[in-house]
Amino acid sequence: MIRDDGERTMLFDLDMAIQRLNQDAPDHPTAVQFTGIYHNLLRRWAGA
Repeated sequence: MIRDDGERTMLFDLDMAIQRLNQDAPDHPTAVQFTGIYHNLLRRWAGA
């Protein structure tokens, strides 16, 4: 879906950080914000 290796790596790293945050602090509002950023980047880079 994401052709650029660097963009794909950043999304993977962000996703891993979101998962760790959800494990360490379930329902933390920052996790919701990061998840929104992740999805916005995914939409932007998948459409390029």
